[in-house]
Parts: sequence; C-alpha cells; structure tokens
Amino acid sequence: MRDIYENSSECIVRVKATRKDKVDEKVSRVLKMGSGFFVSKDGHILTSGLLRNADQIWIEYQQSFYLAQLIGHDHLCNLSMLKVVDAKKEFPFLSVSDHSEDLTPGSILVGLSCALEFKVGPTFGLYQSEEISFGASLFPTKMIRASVTLGPGEIGAPIFDLHGRFVGIAHAALSDLRSSFILPANACLRIRDGLLLSGKVEYGWFGVTVSRKLNNQNSFDIIVEGTVHGSPASKSSLKKGDHIQKIGSVVVRDRGDLAHAAFFAKPTTVVIFQVKRDEKVLSIPIKVEKRSVVMRDEESQIAEVDGTVPGQQSENPTSDTVR
Repeated sequence: MRDIYENSSECIVRVKATRKDKVDEKVSRVLKMGSGFFVSKDGHILTSGLLRNADQIWIEYQQSFYLAQLIGHDHLCNLSMLKVVDAKKEFPFLSVSDHSEDLTPGSILVGLSCALEFKVGPTFGLYQSEEISFGASLFPTKMIRASVTLGPGEIGAPIFDLHGRFVGIAHAALSDLRSSFILPANACLRIRDGLLLSGKVEYGWFGVTVSRKLNNQNSFDIIVEGTVHGSPASKSSLKKGDHIQKIGSVVVRDRGDLAHAAFFAKPTTVVIFQVKRDEKVLSIPIKVEKRSVVMRDEESQIAEVDGTVPGQQSENPTSDTVR
C-alpha cells in the first residue's frame, strides 16, 4: 500500500466546481469538491460526480491551483473529462488499463483520494462482489462492490489492486453499509477514449424488449417479448419467445446482462445473439446502431451527483427492459 501511494499519489488532484443558483430572487453559490486523476501528460483529468452546469472548475494540485475546462461528460456513468487550461508543464499521469480478470472476491483494493480539504491519502477495502443493479434500478454496466469506505470529496478517486494496477474509479458511496460502488477499468477505458477523441461516448442499441420467465431450475430465463420498430433487432430474425443465452461474449442470466452487453457494443459492429428456440440453439447476427434517444438524468445513472445511492426499492420480477 505504501508503494502504491509513493508511485501514484502525484497523479491525484482535488476537483472543485461552483455554480450560481437563484431561488426566490436570492442568489447563492454552490460549491462541490471531489477527487480526480491525470490521464495524460497534457493535463487531462478523469473524475466522477462533477457539479452539473458549473460556471467555474479548477483543480488543486501540490499546493497550486489550476483552472480547468470541461472536455466532455458521460451522463450514463456520470464521468467527466477535464483539462488544465494553458498547461505550461507536463503532469505525471496514471496508466489506465484493464486487469479485471485477476480480481476475485476477497482481493484487497487501495484507493487514493482527496477527502475534504486534507492532503492526498490512501484508503483500502475488499473486493466484495460484482453487481449489475441496485434495488429496482439497473447500472449501465457491471459495477464492483467493495468495502472501500468513501466520504466527502472522495468520489472520483482511482482504485488499485495490490500490484498497483488501475482497477476502476470510485463511483458512489453506500454509507450505511460502509462500502462503495466502483466503475471498473474496462468501462473507464471506453469512456475515456470517447471523451478524449470527441467529447462524447457513443453507445450501442439493440432495440429488443425482454421479460423474465421462471425455468425448471427455479431461476429465470431472459425471453424476447418483441422488438422496437425500426431497431436493429427488428431487422434481424429474432422472434418473440426466443430464450437469449448469450450476446457476443456476455452470458445472459438476467436483464442486467443486456445492459452490460449494450454498454460495450459499438455502433456499426455486428453482435451475435445466441438464442434457444424450439430446443434448437441459433446464432443471430445483429448490426448495432447508435443509441439516439438521450436518457433523462434521473434515468441514466444510479448515483446521485453527490456520490450517494438512493434507498433501495423492491424489484418487480415481471418488469421488462428495452436495450
């Protein structure tokens, strides 16, 4: 843990953002802070939970202050890409890569964050599980649940394994359970590349409606209920009643697996749906299209802007989802 701190703490920044709010003719200024980290020598910063519609953003780094501009924001995962304005030097940065296959429940995770106004410091916890939903709400992709306790100012911190490899970014706190949700490295890579190249991330769309059906093993099968008119799925040979077993490399066991598959499906690529129909296993190709419908903020993410998670709700076992 000491080595991780010594090797990576110079890449961590405190992110602050302000906004003027006017309520009943009274003007107040909102201030929000979080953690972030450099992802390029030119001063690009990845952070989470940035104050919405901020009129000024800056970072605090090694007792210096730098104005920052918003390069892009991914509403689906609440990640933002910032860049230092008029950077006159090169910054140390984290190598963001994916080593998720090496993680199992019980793995020790280490975070580096800027809690409140304190200096950069380490925190740690255990990898607990991989989750795709919280209550009745689906995550946009699979999240890591960990016993890394997060407080004010620590959302957006990078998380590492004991080898010092990047695991993900602190996404939301579960304060009642003294744990947190971490957006995995592979999702961070997908978002980082999109925001760096174009300031936005283009996600795939299948356009299939599904339901859950109890099977003989007392678990659920994911069954095609229909397709959205004009969608990629409607142009394929998918039929109502097909049991979806796999999408690309993603094994489908619940409705959240569809969201996970859609998250990593890139527009214009072809994804193979493996389905079971009349005791036969079929492979059905679907050409992925760009998701054109912009989701409302309250529907597009689990985490609130302050990095906490709302209260759990009971799940409706017959609910459908469209991806």
